[in-house]
Order: sequence, then structure tokens, then C-alpha cells
Amino acid sequence: MKSYINGIDAVADLHEKGFTNDFQLVGNDLLWVQEHIFLRAGEFSILEYHRITDLGDKMNELVIFGIIAPHHNIKGILLNHYKSYTPTTPPVLVKKLKELASYVALNNQSQLVDYQ
Repeated sequence: MKSYINGIDAVADLHEKGFTNDFQLVGNDLLWVQEHIFLRAGEFSILEYHRITDLGDKMNELVIFGIIAPHHNIKGILLNHYKSYTPTTPPVLVKKLKELASYVALNNQSQLVDYQ
């Protein structure tokens, strides 16, 4: 998997892979922006994610998630900005990241996750 220096390159690459919809995190649900539909935690999975750290501000971080919602037959992108002083990652994202890690471990696949 590629390493990205900035978020623009990561998003462009995800678009090329078919991740063309936009999601926003609202509580523990995702809002599918184009259709104004809320997706519950059981309706989507994280296929990949990329952490981009701002070299000028080590306390500022962007995490870009490649999301799939099979029931709706869509793939999309969720952007999440973090500051180092942010207390926690949203619980739904922690759950989905654990599912991704379990899948990778069970299938003995090469690393799906790319860190900067």
C-alpha cells in the first residue's frame, strides 16, 4: 500500500479505487452525504485508512478512511481530523478498526493499513 505525504494524494488514490461517496461521522453513525442517509455501525466497514501528519504541526493529524457499505452498494471516504490533545477516538471507529485488524490477522494478509 502506498504512503502519502498529504491528504489530497490519499483522497485522489481512493477515488481511483472507487471510493467516490462522502461520509460524515454523526455520533456513532455515518451520514452518507450525497443521499442524506444515516448508516448504523452494522451497515459499514473500514477497508483501509491512512494517517497523515502535518509536518509543520506534529499535533495536527488527518485520518482518511476508505469505507464500504455493501447493503447500499457504495464505497466512500470519511475524513477525520485529530489534534494530539483530543481525548479519544470515536467509539464506532475504534470498533471498526478492531474488526479490520481481526480480518487481517485471520486471513494472514499483508498489511492493509498505511501509516505516515
